[in-house]
Amino acid sequence: MAGMLATAAWHCFLAMGALHGYRVIASSIPAKPHIIAIIIDDWGWNNFSYHSRKNANRAEVKTPNLEKLANRGVVLDRHYVACICTPSRSAFQTGRTPLHVTVDNGDLAKYNPDDPISGFVGIPVPMTGIAEKLRTAGYRTHFAGKWHAGGSSRGQIPKARGYSRSLAYLASGNNQWTYADGQAMCSKGVSLIDLWEDDGPAVNYKPPKRCTSTTQNGCEYEDSLFEARVSQTIQFHDQDQPLFLVWATHAVHSPLAPVNDLMDEFSFITDNPNRQKYNAAVKDIDMRVGRLVQTLQDTGMWSNTLIVVVADNGGPTSRDGGASNYPLRGGKYGTLEGGIRGNAFVSGGFLPRAMRGKVLSGLVAIEDWYTTFCALAGVDPTDTKAASFGLPPVDGLDMWQYISGANDTSPRTEVVSGIQRNAGIAAPQVVIDQQGYKLMVGKVKSADWSEQIGPTATTPVTSKLSVLDCGSADMTYPYPNACLFNIFADPGERTNIAAQSPEIVARLALRLQALALTAFSPDRGRTPADKNTAPACINSRTNLAGYVGPFLA
Repeated sequence: MAGMLATAAWHCFLAMGALHGYRVIASSIPAKPHIIAIIIDDWGWNNFSYHSRKNANRAEVKTPNLEKLANRGVVLDRHYVACICTPSRSAFQTGRTPLHVTVDNGDLAKYNPDDPISGFVGIPVPMTGIAEKLRTAGYRTHFAGKWHAGGSSRGQIPKARGYSRSLAYLASGNNQWTYADGQAMCSKGVSLIDLWEDDGPAVNYKPPKRCTSTTQNGCEYEDSLFEARVSQTIQFHDQDQPLFLVWATHAVHSPLAPVNDLMDEFSFITDNPNRQKYNAAVKDIDMRVGRLVQTLQDTGMWSNTLIVVVADNGGPTSRDGGASNYPLRGGKYGTLEGGIRGNAFVSGGFLPRAMRGKVLSGLVAIEDWYTTFCALAGVDPTDTKAASFGLPPVDGLDMWQYISGANDTSPRTEVVSGIQRNAGIAAPQVVIDQQGYKLMVGKVKSADWSEQIGPTATTPVTSKLSVLDCGSADMTYPYPNACLFNIFADPGERTNIAAQSPEIVARLALRLQALALTAFSPDRGRTPADKNTAPACINSRTNLAGYVGPFLA
């Protein structure tokens, strides 16, 4: 009750402040809100009815609950993420741009034995996670779903990152019914289960053998498992303590295997079974989010809760991917807008009433949530532990004054997107300035435009998607073949204006060169020639009961 009154007082204070013409600063926040972050995997721009409701595919996209949340919240129209999973998730957890934590989406089995700090895929051990920060402010912290931010070392799993409780799979995409991994630590011929609870394998959730979408008798769809954990966490939470809950859904990542009833509902999609599965999985997650909102309302937590919903990267637009990012160009794996401009909005009862229904077009990056959540909790985002190991500092900016309406403009003036070049070197490929100019260098993957209704049977598979040649990745003078777009005027990136704007190319190229000097590129090791005889696989088989899990201290 006290939290509800404090929240009401905060909203009143905002309104009075606006009436009298003064700004309310972040330090004026009187109550610590419950914070729920929902990360939807591989969610396409045009697979959200908020964007698709006037498009030809509107009959296929059924997200009424997410759309309702967005309409009653603040839509972040230019929220930028990495083009693949691990960099986005690591940025969210640590507050660094991926260029300063990891651009590697790689293999949990590889490691560099000479570097116990950063010599493996994911977040370096000494970087302080957002859950660790919020725990110092009295938050109870929970994680459910896809982790994919490192799991080779015990210092990388959710428990070590500050989550009081966690139920997660550690690698990129396990089977929704058997929870079998996709060769994260072993090769073909050796199947592991990828599901981890707190400090060890989630043996209590081991499914019966041969579970599929048509099997009953104890089999449970994995997103249902995570929803149950999220619901129970809310229902049994002591509301006198602030809650930080991250729900990272399996959907809409492959392998797609939605429940049969939903598949039947999308049986009218006959030209691409993967698009049928994809849209069924999107609807499934939408229904689960709707039930989450109802649970918050039933428990009385809604009024003091801030909900942040984001995609981790653009949708995979290939024939085998199933997504559409129309009207944006590109998709997952590439740094065109379809790959890095993701669905995002903020909602919940804690959001000031005056901001509900707003669309903010200022730049926001996924690393900004770290600093924003720290501001809401009243803790310093500075990572002194990481600094003592010589690791890059936090990059994220506090967006609360912008989101809450205290400021009219975003504090972010640029977005940087990095990729992994040869020999594991991290390098910036994209810089976007506050005028909307976007410079791209090197070979840019996944460069096709999505159709409104797509992909179809004729859409290329992932390996056949086109590549945009943006010249030398080193950006040496006179910057030949660089790609320059103004994404504010040309959101579909159809017109390369580099030839007409050499001074802008030069300015942004210098910025890319400066950013390259800050790139964090530790030697993370190499994938073993025979994974089945390497330490990761052997440890999972002999010490972890056949589960994917850390093999380093």
